[in-house]
Amino acid sequence: MTKIRIDEGARIGYMQSGALMAEVEAETIKYGLAACAGLCSQVSIGGYTLGGGLGYSLGMYGVACDNLVSATVVLANGDIVQASESENLDLLWGLKGGGSNFGVVAELGVKLHSQRPDAYAISYVYLPAQLETVVTTINEWRAVQKQHETVCMLVSLGPDGNPYVILNGVSNSAQEEGEAAFRRFLNLGPVKITNAQVPWQEVVNLGNAMNTIPKGKVFVGAHIDSFDAPQVQKSWDAWAEVSKKAPFSILMYEFYPDKKVHEVPLESAAFAQRHPFVTVLCAIMGIDEADEFASHAWEDLLNLKRIVSASSSQAAQDSLGYANYGDPFSTQNETDEYARKLFGPNYARLQEVKRKYDPEIVFDRWFAIRPTA
Repeated sequence: MTKIRIDEGARIGYMQSGALMAEVEAETIKYGLAACAGLCSQVSIGGYTLGGGLGYSLGMYGVACDNLVSATVVLANGDIVQASESENLDLLWGLKGGGSNFGVVAELGVKLHSQRPDAYAISYVYLPAQLETVVTTINEWRAVQKQHETVCMLVSLGPDGNPYVILNGVSNSAQEEGEAAFRRFLNLGPVKITNAQVPWQEVVNLGNAMNTIPKGKVFVGAHIDSFDAPQVQKSWDAWAEVSKKAPFSILMYEFYPDKKVHEVPLESAAFAQRHPFVTVLCAIMGIDEADEFASHAWEDLLNLKRIVSASSSQAAQDSLGYANYGDPFSTQNETDEYARKLFGPNYARLQEVKRKYDPEIVFDRWFAIRPTA
């Protein structure tokens, strides 16, 4: 389930759901095109797109699900149906952020966009004492951030076991423009500097570290609308305590230019996370399943999420976070409490789509929707 074919004239990529982001970008760039790029090359295009799809292309083309134009879906009764603007439009609407709720999506048709062959990428490492300065500088940069620029700030233990602040950034531009965009971060004096013009298909490798963790991991998304040094320091302190038992744990703050996401009307797709929040990935990783800590890792994870968003608005604190980071909620499907919360005002319409395509609730593993009676 990994085949990819490109309709260059129509600028549409037809991709089987199991195709990895690395395979997608490597194939599309041959035509001078790109699909919406995620943060990790080892994620499949299917789950990434159906759950929303954040990534380095968001500022230019919006979330990946807004670029979905068709799908081939196997329903619970075995029927194979097409979803597009001309056929089963209600199903296409539901698939744009509604995840695996309606059937097995065998193939997706996604919009492709013109893409330069390379981009400017940075990875700078800072000492803990520089955290406040890094946060302040990110806020200054956000005031002038361009639509083709993305930065992610991570807190993580390094290979030497010491904590660091890591700043990864991508400017989908020529080297000179990228250097100018991120110069302020270089001027802070990182202790390790990596910057280069890289082939576009390699950009999605920047988030691959999570896939090399040798032990168990759990993660959740948080949303914030307040990014200030005192609160980030509190989040750091909470993360540091967790890292004593799960040494690969991270916090990752993702700064996308999100105007394109907000321009799309809420009712135009199932995806309802169109608020002006910053996404944060809270991940507890390197858990020894035999250790007593593993039994309360979920509790520690949700506590970390609460601390991360504590100084933000109530709406941000109440948010489940980005759906594709929603492990503690997406799998709790005894009721539809979390599905209702995730999809908000779009939930009632999703119930109608569910009743039509999966009335017996066979597909109930991810924010399961309950059909109307």
